Formats: sequence, structure tokens, C-alpha cells
Amino acid sequence: MKKTQRSDSRAAGFPPWRGAPVALLWDQSMVWGLICVETLNRLGVSHHVLGASDVAAGALGGYHTLLVPGGWASHKVKSLEGAGKERIGEFIAAGGSYLGFCGGAGLALSSPPALGLVPIGRMPVSERLPSASGGVWIRSETAHPAWKDLPQTIPVSIWWPSQFQWQATAESMCLASYWKAGNDFCVADLTVTDMENEAVPWPRWERSYGINLDPGRLLGHPAIVEVRRGRGRLVLSYPHLETPGDFWGNRLFHNLLVFLDLEASRDSGLKSPPEAPAARFSAPPGREALRLLQRARESAEALIEFGERHLFWRWRTDWLLNWRRGIRGLEYGSMAVALRSLFAEASRCPGIPDDPDPWEEPAGRLESQVRSFCTLARRLLLEEKRAAQNCVLTKLGSIDKTVDELRGRLFGRRMDHGGVCRDLFDGVDDLLLQALRLNGQPG
Repeated sequence: MKKTQRSDSRAAGFPPWRGAPVALLWDQSMVWGLICVETLNRLGVSHHVLGASDVAAGALGGYHTLLVPGGWASHKVKSLEGAGKERIGEFIAAGGSYLGFCGGAGLALSSPPALGLVPIGRMPVSERLPSASGGVWIRSETAHPAWKDLPQTIPVSIWWPSQFQWQATAESMCLASYWKAGNDFCVADLTVTDMENEAVPWPRWERSYGINLDPGRLLGHPAIVEVRRGRGRLVLSYPHLETPGDFWGNRLFHNLLVFLDLEASRDSGLKSPPEAPAARFSAPPGREALRLLQRARESAEALIEFGERHLFWRWRTDWLLNWRRGIRGLEYGSMAVALRSLFAEASRCPGIPDDPDPWEEPAGRLESQVRSFCTLARRLLLEEKRAAQNCVLTKLGSIDKTVDELRGRLFGRRMDHGGVCRDLFDGVDDLLLQALRLNGQPG
């Protein structure tokens, strides 16, 4: 991520934020948490970054709004465990607001793995569009305060969302539906405008790819929904309204935060916002810890350059890769972006390092994990390149003994990554949280 200034919202053309600090659930978000923080900073919205352990300990009691970024809902569920799930349910029932993007939206659904906060499930993979990304237009479906001063249709971004198994109830409403594809809207590795300009029949491509590709499976379906629960409410958005540079999406994001804060503040049971949680480390990393974090970042950057040389991927934005079909790409790019951001945040933490330095041991462990991961990843990528000469490469399922073994060690056997990748991401996740807290959270 690019370094952003912690400025007030006037720099982005928004009125100054006058609401309570927003509680941002950090765990298992990685790059999606980083873009959330970047956009909140640019909009001048005060926020505190909370871990799942803070939530389980009752930290939500003083907030009006809980913001949950993207990321695998299954990993978020595990991090919250029983106590965290109960605290979030109690928070909403007592009048609190919940805003979830993509995986954060999925976390609230009734289809497992999820917290079951709303009576809405996920559409089965066999029915939905499973691999859509990029720009898409959404249309307002109701006269809602979130659409104040916005056109009826706006362009936003989606990044491989699920879809709602939608059924309107007295407690729920659709705030926006998908309207039409944007210029860079993709299904799998196919740019939709190119396909439509050439009048290519989607069924033929679906038979070849073995997945749903027709954008018609998405267009017209709910993109953003609101659900009442007790005295509180949830807004669930599969579009990533926090995507940096999305002018209209960011405006809708800001309007939603204003609306949710106002609604929650009307409940007298909500207390005054607490102080931001303290970092576990009381001082910045020392020279050796920074050197280790720099080496971890350099290892990840070298892996990305390796992939570029072999035409596995290219940068789609400065925080997201565009990768070849059949290989992992999100995990590699997320690791590189998160380590880049970790080193940047750690380098500017204020104060004088402690002696002994509590950062040194986890930084050393992370550097070793990244180095081992990158070594195995190079082997896997070359084996996948070889295998692709003889078969259609898919992310899941058996390819051959070597590829299967390397994939299992690095990522496990599921789309929601496990293996070495999961352990590595947990380490980055924790150190990023500590660095963000040491650098101060706008309040």
C-alpha cells in the first residue's frame, strides 16, 4: 500500500467526521484491512483497530459501528470463536451497527462458515458467478439516507464476491443491485467488454472453463442489503466500497458510516467511546527487528518479480495482482503488500526501542517463514508451469504428485488457504496490528 496521510475529510471533499470512532475488526483481513484503513484515513473517519480478542473481552461496548473488512469468513469465524461471536450479537441487538464488506458481509450470513447474524444465506456456487472482479455499476433500489447526494447508479469495485441468497423480509431491504458491467469487469481471466464486443456465446466458454461465466448471473441481483436485528442493524456489501480511488464507492461508504453512526447514537444504552486499545509492545522495533522485517519484505518482492518474469502475473493495482488462471495469486500478492506495509509502519513507529526488544523474536520467526514459503512457492510455480503444458490447470483437485504435495504444504487443500500460508499470514496480521496501534489511530 502507498503511504497515506492521516488527514481530515476536507482533503477528500467530505465534511469533517463528527461521529464516534468506528471499531474496525482487524483479524484475518490482510490487504483488505489495509485498504480499509487507508480509505478511512483519507476520509478523515476516526477509527480504532480491534483484534478478535478485544471483541471477545467486551471492547465493543462503547462503539456505535463495527466495520468488518474482506477476507475469508471461515478464518474470521475461527478467530472470534464462541465469546467473540456472542459479543458481536449482543452489540447489534443492543443498538450497535455492523458494516461488512465482501468476506465481512459473508461473516454475518446464515450459511456456514458464518456467525448467523441475519436470516440470509449464500447463493450456492453452482448458481452464482464465482469469479467476478473489477468495476461494476450498481443501482439504488430505495430512497435511503446512504444515497444522499449520489446518482441513482454509480460505479464501484468487486473482488471475487459471493452472492446473497436473497429473500425480502420485514426486517431487510435491498439498498443496491448490480446494474451493468464496467470497462474492466472480468469473469475469471476474461474481460467482459471484449467478450461482448465479439459476440462470443457464454455457454461455449462455460463448457470449456467448467464454471459459470455469464455476467447475467450477477446483474440484477442484490449487491448491498440492510437487515434489522434487535435495536441494531447490519449493512452487508459485496462491493468493496473502500477500494482506494473509487470516488463514488467511497462516497457511499462515507454516507453509510454517517447513517449507521447516527442510528446507533440514538440508543441511549450505548456508552461513550473508549480509548483506543494499546499495543502489546510498548516501544518500536529495534534495528535488528527492522532488518529482519526488511529481509522478509525483500524475499516477498523477489518472489513477485520471479512470477512476473515467468508471466504468472502482473500488478492490476498497486495493491492487487492479476494472475493466470489455475494458480494462486491473491495469496502471493497479499503477502507482498502486507509485508511492504508492515515494514513501512514499523519503520515509523515513535519512541525508543526496548532492550531486550520484544519485536525481535516474532520478526525473526516471520522472516524465516517468508523465506521458506518463497522457496517452496518458486518450486510450485515452476511445477505448475510444467503441468500446464499437459492439462488444464485448476487451483483445487489433483494435478500430479509433485504439484499436489507442494500445494498441500503451502496452502492446504481448500480455497481458504491453510498450511504454511495460514501460519505466515497470522504472524503478519499480528505485527501489523501492533504497528498500527503504536502509530496511533485517528480518534
